[in-house]
This record gives sequence, C-alpha cells and structure tokens, in this order.
Amino acid sequence: MRRETSFVLLPDTDAARDAARLVGVSSGAQVIVHASGRPWLVGHWPSGHIRVAEAGRVRVAVAGFCPATGQELEAAAGRLRSVADLGTMARELAGSAHLLASVGGRVRAQGTASGVRAVFHARLGGVTIAADRPDTLAPLIGAEPDEEALALRLLTPCAPYPLMDRPVWRGVRQVAPGSYLHLERDGTARTAVWWNPPEPSLPLREGAAAVREALCTAVRGRVRSAKAVSTDLSGGMDSGTVTHLAAELAPGLVTVRTPQLDAGGDDALWAARIADRLPEARHLLLEYEQAPTMFAGLDDGGRLALGSEPPFWSRGGARLVDVAERVAARGSRLHLCGHGGDEVFHSPHVSLHTLVRRRPWTGARRAYERRSLGNWPLWPTVRGLADVRSLPAALIFGSTQLHDPPPSQFTPHLGWTPPLRMPPWATPEAVAAVRDLLRRAAHDRPRPLGPDRAAHATVEAVQRGGAAVRYAAGLMARYGVDFAAPFLDDRVIEAALAVRLHERATPRRYKPLLAEAMRGLVPDDLLGRSTKGNYGEDTFDGLRRHRATLLGLFEGSLLARRGLVDEAAVRAALRADHAFHQPIQALEPTLSGEVWLRTLPDRTRRPAAEGAP
Repeated sequence: MRRETSFVLLPDTDAARDAARLVGVSSGAQVIVHASGRPWLVGHWPSGHIRVAEAGRVRVAVAGFCPATGQELEAAAGRLRSVADLGTMARELAGSAHLLASVGGRVRAQGTASGVRAVFHARLGGVTIAADRPDTLAPLIGAEPDEEALALRLLTPCAPYPLMDRPVWRGVRQVAPGSYLHLERDGTARTAVWWNPPEPSLPLREGAAAVREALCTAVRGRVRSAKAVSTDLSGGMDSGTVTHLAAELAPGLVTVRTPQLDAGGDDALWAARIADRLPEARHLLLEYEQAPTMFAGLDDGGRLALGSEPPFWSRGGARLVDVAERVAARGSRLHLCGHGGDEVFHSPHVSLHTLVRRRPWTGARRAYERRSLGNWPLWPTVRGLADVRSLPAALIFGSTQLHDPPPSQFTPHLGWTPPLRMPPWATPEAVAAVRDLLRRAAHDRPRPLGPDRAAHATVEAVQRGGAAVRYAAGLMARYGVDFAAPFLDDRVIEAALAVRLHERATPRRYKPLLAEAMRGLVPDDLLGRSTKGNYGEDTFDGLRRHRATLLGLFEGSLLARRGLVDEAAVRAALRADHAFHQPIQALEPTLSGEVWLRTLPDRTRRPAAEGAP
C-alpha cells in the first residue's frame, strides 16, 4: 500500500525551531521552506501533489487538484501583498485544493468550502502548527482519543453544526470549512471566515450555464491531467453525468458498477444503457456475489479505518476498498464519483421554511405538494413551517430530546437541526456528555452557515458530504488512486447555490438545475430520470451475513471500556430482526467508533486510567 499523503505547516519564526525538529524526525520527509529559509511545509506527498509559486518573499502553495498553470499561479502570487489577499485568489481558482501562503512572516492556510480539503491545528513547542490530517498532529502532541467527541459520534442521525467538525483527538482542532487559519510571526493563531454561500438570485437558465462551465472544468480538468481514469457508474443521474463528461477525454475510461439487491430498482438497467453508449470504455459490471457485501470486513478494521477518525460509510467501506483494488489493477490513478450531487442539487425539506417566507404563494404550494407526496401529517407540518426558533435555541431543544423515541419517518424535518437522538445502548455518561456539548455550543451563539434555514441546511449537507469524501479519498490513496468528487468543488457549489431557491429543485422534477446544465452533453433520457436506487436490501442482507462478526466486536468492546456504550444492549440490537432502517442507521456510528478504536496502538486505544503506568 502507498503511504497516505500528509503535510505539516509551520509558522515563520525562530520560536518554531523545536516544533520543526519534532515534525521533521520522520525519515524521508519532504520540506518546502519560507522565503526566510525556515521550514514551512514538511511531510510526504506524491510528485506534483503540491505546487509552489514564488514572487519575492511571497510563497503560495496549492495542494491537491487545481487546473491553473504554473504561470497563472506565479502571477497570482505576484499580486499578493499580504495573506489577506489570498481570499481573492481562493475565490478565483477552480479545483479542490488546500491553498497555503507565506507572506512577510505571516502564514495562512485554508481548505475548501466543502471540507473535502480540511485544515487542522494544535499547539506544539510553544507555537501553533497546522496539518491536512488530525492524526498527523495527534502523535506529535501526544494526543489521546477524546471521549466527549466519541460520544458525540454516537448521535443519530449525526452531530449537528457547529459540533460536526470536532476531531476525536484531544488538543487537535479543525478549522471550519469556509474559514482559514492565520499564523502570526510569534506563533499565535486565529481563524476567520473567507467563504459564504452566494445569494440565490439567478434564474434557472442563467444559473445552469454557470453550473455547466464549473462542472465541465471540474471533470475535464482532472481527466486532462490524469494518465488513466475510472468512474463509479451506479446508473444514477450523478454518476452518469460524471461518466459521460469524463468519457469525452478518456477513451480508456474504466467504469465500475457495484452490486445491488434492490429488486424494484432500475439502477442496473440504466448502468447497462450508459455502458452500451460508451463502447470505448472498459465497463466492470459486478454481480452481487463478486464484491463484498454491506458490513463486510469490519473485523479487519485496519483496511477500513484511518487514524484520523472513525470511518464514514463503515457498512460500505469494504466495497470502497474493493473498488480501489480493482481500478488500481486496471491502471487507474484517478477515480471520479458522483458524491455531492444530492447535497448540491437536491432541495432539503427545510427549504420550505425559507420558501414560504421569501415567496409565500410558491412556498405554500410546494409545501402542499411535498406533504401529499410524503404523506406528512398536517399539524406537525404546520408547526414546523411556523417555527421561529434560532439556531442556539434549536440546539438547546435538541439537547432535551436525546432520550425521546425515534421520530416518525413521515414527519418532515423543518428545523435548524434534525431530531437528535442518542441510541438506547449509549450510557448515561455518554448522553450527559452530548447534552452538555450541545448546550455549550448553544451558549457560544454560533453563526448559521447561511442567512436562512435553506442555505444553512444545504451548506451543512455539503460539508458533511465533504467529510465523507475526505475519508474515502484517504482509503483510495492507499492504493495509489486519487478519489475525486467534482460536484463538491467550490466553484460548482457556488454556481448551484446562486440559482433561485424555487427553481433549483421542485417536488415533481428530479434535479432540474443539473438536467438543464447538462443538456446536450448527457443523454436526455438520463437527465429526465426520476428514480433513484435504494441499498436497503443490501443493508439487511449484510447485517444477516455478518452478524456473528459484528457481535464479536462487542465482546470486550473498547467503547464500553471507555464508558460510552452498554455492550449487552449493543449485542441485543445486533441480534434483533429489524423491519425498518432506523435502528441499523443508529448502529453504524457505534460500529465505526469501535472499529476505529481497535485500529489504534495498544497504549492509545485504552482509556487514560488503564493506560497509566
């Protein structure tokens, strides 16, 4: 397996000498220096992953995919007079990359608005240092797993903003997506916002043209720079769009369709139809028994878990590894996926809360249509639309619901946060920790991610998708394959969110903005598709097949040893026959946390009291 990419960023100060010595102890580390000659970037990365442009005492680096030429980067570096000017450069560059600058002794580091590229920081040797991965910093500062953060990861359906970015290592912090880290000469640090969602003011046709340009740049720019390319081909509109765009410039394209049991779904039909239209590509259409089933491989967590955090998609992680191995064996060094399409081009239910205020008649009509299609009960829908709670108040309210029964699948989520629940196997201590975190977050009065609930919910979903893609990219990198989600490039996100809310998505038309943007580049029948595959049967089948292995994870559970779960209650939930997906969805983060702890060194995986000499 290839060593995963990682780098550490150091301030330009003599006070950072001790930190630089500690960071540089690993053999074979690459070093890029400040204009002063002091080390700036230290780490391991493949050739071409980090490009540096210099102009006098200015240094600018992009780490990741950026289609700008070397001359364009040098010209941009020449225009920088301070690190504050990097914001203009960030809003002009396409791609998905860390953007780093060293100007006159000051340093700035930022990832992407989606969080696919993220920045983490910690204190070491009296100064603040940064990195692209939390587990790069953790051993440098001797960090242990954070029980509060692990308890937060048990929350169903997920930890809400602003807690969702909390690393699971004590002493390590993440810079929020859309914000940057500023390191001063004395080694102190601060963060500030550089990105906000655009005002949704463009009509559909005008906005579609911008989406078309941004998405074509995101896909074609990557394909042009890659020697061999592969794509997911589920048959859905998102992966089908990416595959068609990639096929234009990649005649040796490899497509992969992962298996699916959904008897009523038509994904396989669409995947076969797309494959027939692209005869020059090599299509790998797997049968169900040819690939790992859901929940496979969790007893070999080292293949599925990264040191950075508990795995996303733990039930499907083995399939992701299987795809990485298959495409790498066929020569692919770039794998494109359609992840992010739902987050960017779907309109979440909470958008109705905003729409009824911006365009009352349109909002009322859409609410009626959504209620009819989703069989929503009347009064909960009306209460949700009338709710005027602030984000801090919503976090406080969520903290009081942690032990409530699971919400009905027919009740719409129209609030700042989804209904928050701790699983029944969470210990009272874990529940109390999460309740306290929610209340502390509310006390800090966090600024929403957008001016209204629609923008906030969309950006939060995008950032959650970005974190999942970041995890998948780490897994793929072990096999020498770059994993990319073009829909989550900043310029694509901005182009989509600039379209008027009531035109970006409608209840009776599937992703109209994406369909309009891709007209003429992707076949009309795929753009008109209104169905979507379902992996529910795969999930039930995987749980049945791997139940014994999953039960084994909770014989001497490390989560239980840390006082976070009741081992017997988890085993009871695993043994039960579930008619609905909610209990299984609640199990997945618990499985992820257990798998992650088991991959850590023996000293680190034990609770602090047990690890003490």
